[in-house]
Formats: sequence, C-alpha cells, structure tokens
Amino acid sequence: MRTFPGLFLLLFSILPVSGGFLEEVETGNLASFQHAGSLSEVVCHPDGVHVLSSSRDQCVRLWVIQSGQLVRKFSAPGCGDMWGIRFIKEGKEFLGASESGKIYRFEVATGKVLKTYQQSGTAYRISVHPDGKHFIGTDSRNNATLWEIETGRSVRNFAGHTDDIYTAIIVNDGKTLITGSDDTTVRQWSLETGECLKTLKNKPTFEDIFTLALSPDKARFAMVSGDDYVRVFDSETLKERWKTKLKEEGEVVCWSPDGSMVASTSDDGHLYLLNSEDGAIIRKIKTPRNSHTPIAFTNDGKSLISGGDYVLHLHAVETGERVEPELGFSKKYLSYDHIAVAPEGSRIYLADGSTWEFRDRINPSLNQKFQEAKEVNAMALSRDGKFIATADSRGTITVRDTVKFVVVRTMSTKASVNALAFLPDGLRLLSGGDDKQAVLWAIESGKKIREFKGHTDDVLSLAISRDGQQLVTTARDKSVRLWSVSDGEEQAFYLLKDERPNSVAYLDGGRSLVVAINKRDVWGRILPKIVRKVEMKVEDVHAFVKMLGDESFEAREKALAELAGYGRQVVPVLREIKSEDPEVRTRIQGLPNFIRGVMAQKGLKKIDELEDDLALVATDPLGEFWAGALGTEGSSRLIIGETIPKEAAVRVLSTVDQNHGCLQISFSPDGSYLGTVNADGTYSLFKVNRAR
Repeated sequence: MRTFPGLFLLLFSILPVSGGFLEEVETGNLASFQHAGSLSEVVCHPDGVHVLSSSRDQCVRLWVIQSGQLVRKFSAPGCGDMWGIRFIKEGKEFLGASESGKIYRFEVATGKVLKTYQQSGTAYRISVHPDGKHFIGTDSRNNATLWEIETGRSVRNFAGHTDDIYTAIIVNDGKTLITGSDDTTVRQWSLETGECLKTLKNKPTFEDIFTLALSPDKARFAMVSGDDYVRVFDSETLKERWKTKLKEEGEVVCWSPDGSMVASTSDDGHLYLLNSEDGAIIRKIKTPRNSHTPIAFTNDGKSLISGGDYVLHLHAVETGERVEPELGFSKKYLSYDHIAVAPEGSRIYLADGSTWEFRDRINPSLNQKFQEAKEVNAMALSRDGKFIATADSRGTITVRDTVKFVVVRTMSTKASVNALAFLPDGLRLLSGGDDKQAVLWAIESGKKIREFKGHTDDVLSLAISRDGQQLVTTARDKSVRLWSVSDGEEQAFYLLKDERPNSVAYLDGGRSLVVAINKRDVWGRILPKIVRKVEMKVEDVHAFVKMLGDESFEAREKALAELAGYGRQVVPVLREIKSEDPEVRTRIQGLPNFIRGVMAQKGLKKIDELEDDLALVATDPLGEFWAGALGTEGSSRLIIGETIPKEAAVRVLSTVDQNHGCLQISFSPDGSYLGTVNADGTYSLFKVNRAR
C-alpha cells in the first residue's frame, strides 16, 4: 500500500472548526459515509487510506475507509450535482465534474478551488492523460474536450457523437481516446488530431453506454451499457473479448487492482464480480436496500466500495459480506425535518416524518419519542420552554407540557399547518398553513382568538416581533404581510413580482425584515433605529407635535424621530392632542405605526447579494441577528448576519461550514443557542457567543 504520511497528517490537521460568533457544541446522529444525496462516483486515494465520493448533493467528500469518518467536504457555489472525480498530482489535488458544466480542480488539503474548466454542458466524466498534464472532460452537449491542467487551456474538442457523452478513457500510451455515448456508439479518436478513427456499433444496439473502465495493464477495457451486458474489449482494436448478461442493466464497472476481476453494478440489487478472462460470474453481492450505482475496489483489492441510499458501503471481496466501519452503519438515510431548542440549550426537540423526540442534554435517561397520526409539519417551543407544540399535515395542532408531556390542548385548522410560533406570554399560539391564513389560538380553551386573512395562497412561514405585538407572514402568493397581533389588522403588504419568499427574519423591534427567496439576492426592509428616551415631558411632546406641521421636511422628520423615541408611552398623550391642521392630525395618527416599524410605503428591496443562494432565514428571538442557510442541499452553510439601519443594508458576521449541509434553523427562545437539522441526517447545536 502506497502512503503519503505528510498528506495524511495535513488532511486531519485542518478540519474546519466552528468558532467566533457560533461555537459548535454537538452534532448528533453522526454515521459513517453519510451523504445528503445519491452517489455518483467513488475513487480511492493513492494512499490507500482514504476514499473520495461525489454526489447529487452538490458535494464531493473525502473519507477514512476503515472508520467511515468524514475528513473534508468539497463544493463550490452554483456547482449543482457533482459527477466524475479523478485524483491528480499523486492525490494532492483532484478534478470534479459538475452539473454546472464546470470541472473544478480542488486542493485536497484545504478544499480550495485552484482552477475551473468550462465544458459546453453538464460535465459527466473525467479521464486523466498518462502525462499528468492533461485530462479529458465529457458533457451533455455531445462533446469531449482535452484540457491543459495548469493553464486551463482548451487544447482540442472531439465532436461527432449525437447525444450525451457519459464516459471516456485514454489508451495507447496517451495517443488514443475512446468515448461512450447515449447515442449507443463507442468511438475511437486520435488525441493528436481530433479525428474519429473508428465507430463501434452493435446489432441489436448497445443502448446507452454508461461506463468505460481501463484495465490496470491498459490492454483491455470493460464496458457496461443499457442492454444489460458487461463486455470487455481490446483497447487497440476494439475487438470484443467476452460479454456477460446481467439480470438487469448496470451503470458502473471497474477492475480489481490486479486485473483478475471486473465488478459491475446492476439494477437487480446486486453487485457482480466477474472473471476478467472469460466473464464468468465469481460472486453476486446483495446490496443493502436499493440498487447501488458507483463502485470501486480498494487499493489492496480486498474490499469493494459501493454507493447506494446516500451512503457508501464496504464489502469483503472474498466473502461478499458487508463490512462494518468503525463509526458503525448509517442508521438514517434522510434528514430530520424540524428542530426546536430549549432555553440554554438544555434540550433538543427533533421531528422526523410522523415521529418526534426530545433529547435531554443534562439527563439523557429522560429522552422520549412520540408518534403522531400524520407527518409533523411544524414545531415550536414556548419562550419559557414549558410547552412544545407540533402540527401535522392534517391540520391538527397538539400542545404538550415539557415535564410529563401530557397533552394540554389539541386544535384543528382542517388544513395542513406549515408554521407555528408561541407569543411571549406562552398562553397564545400562532399558526399558518394551507388555509391561506394565520390563526391566533388561546391554548387554555383551544379556541381561535383571531384570524389573519388576506393571503391568496398557502402561508409558508411566520415570525413575530420580540414584544409579540406584530406578526409577519410569507406565502406562495409571493407576498410578505405585516399584521397587528392585537386586532388582526393588516398593516403592510409587499409583493415580490417574480420570486416567492421562503422565509423571513423579523428584527430591530419589528423595524427590519430580511427575506430569503432562494437566490443570491437578499431582499428586505430596514428602517432607521429609534433612540429610546427614558423620561417624557408633556410640554416636549406638544412642541414636537407642533413641528409636525413645519414646512421643512427635515424638521418634520426630526419631530417624528423624537416622538417615536418615547415609545408606546407617547400614544395616550397624542390621542388627547387636538390639532386643527389636517396634516398634523394625519401624522399623529400614523405615529404608532411608525414606532412599530409599519411603513407600508417603504417597500421591500434588494439589500445585498451573497456568494450563493440564501435558502432560508430565521429570526433571532432577541432581534439582534438573523441566521440563514447559504446554498442548498449538502453544500449549504450556516450564515449569521446583522442589519445596518444607517445604510439600510445587512452585514455577514459569520459563515459556518459544518460539513453536513443546513436544511432548517431554530434559535432557542432565549437566543443563547441555535440548532440546525442537516442534509446528511444529522442535527447540530451551536452556542451563540454574542460578546464576539
């Protein structure tokens, strides 16, 4: 086994560590070889210790083979699903093909993108030239391209296939290229001239040609195609040596390091080990759960690694048995759906389908699981942590105490509930869902207190101001609406013409909104902060009211700001003031809304642009920060930002890549902790270091 001690140490010495504003204190349900999407390709590192896997979760991941431990995640903004991967430079770097059409050159030790190479369509597979200075990339626009690794220069294009080129190999000491395509043909090309030397067809047709794999001695290559056959050919003449029929089609084929065996996947749920001389089946290996796609032998030839159900699996070649890695078998193939965190991070509540559970971090013996009749769509915890509410796809809302978990109250909206939030008093609960409205509930009686009607499609998310006086909702009708909790009045309406708001953060006492639309653009409304005053003199209030009628715009704005600084205590005094000036009366009437940040004429606008899509945002209960998921699926990161009222903008304080992908975010009610459910089936808990 060839090893690279320096590289091995470097890989483990610079694992990303959360720090600064967020400190990662726990990641639960960690398992071996867990991706967040189906697997595309598997390649063993030259050191024999690590394996690289690409996935449709927009990531490539490096693992320790023996333990299944994740070493590093590789991704790039906008890359899309990752496909073909190949190590270069003795494993210090690798090339990764992506859905975006870019082939990325990553540095293994840091995860840094060193260079990109742009194919004409989705980049599928990579073949490295024997000189180590060039490589071939194939794509969905029927092209294979020869690239110079260091300069990124496109040397030559090989065009002639009439459909996607899925696979390519370089043979004949780097003089010849062989490609396989969805057009059911294999083509042989001169690498020096780009000329097509030979086209190999079959009667009946090969159908789609998925994988070509070169033997260790380069003299032969194996092929698996849509007609359910595995074949081996002579590399120079393209003469077929043998073929073996599988029960169902396979997609990937590979050679053992000593060249004695060919392994193939099959849609019949088995891996096949074939004798490389005659194609005789040596062993069938039953795969866990569904059919597997990528496969690769370990460098010592003793194990076969396959990818299925978002997870890599190890199989002993000699017996076919599945080998358990040190971290154990992955028990969860999909992620949790929802998370809620108790004050001071003492407990974590998690929902998964129709089941939900709580994990007590102080006394794990208290941990429990609960079963609902339908899938849990939303979860919320009261500010004091005494009540937990869950809502399901049938519209049933259940409130339990968090000591004995006795059901306190059950309510029903008769429509799927998508969002829940307790009011600060813990006695009232807000819900929003597919009935196109938000509802305020009295927990003690289980009755509706108020309905917030106006949306014309499903309500997707909601957030409340820190004082519980204002509600903001987003819906499929592409609108964001602000409401008065006390009377249900719609106070502001914002329509995003072309985008749907996924979620919203409500900050600065309700004067700032940050909206996620699943694009790089950040939309929002940020109003100047109000400087609060402790003392209020009635004569000063009258003086500022008089200024509301001043001809000077600056004077009127100054008066508004001064009056707003008194907060709600000024409202009763204003109601007693009778002015003959209709303009002054109008401004007095609008002052309570100004104090609460309800300024309908101040519409939402683009306030920032990030390096990747902002998939969702969450409200910090203290109204100081916002949290979001930057990117999607397994490539997403956790982002923390604040508002800058003077500039009507936002600023990113911290971006945390905890390697697991972030799908949903929830702050503890006291704002001291933040929890996420992740794309790879884990959950994470972070301590919020506000002092930093």
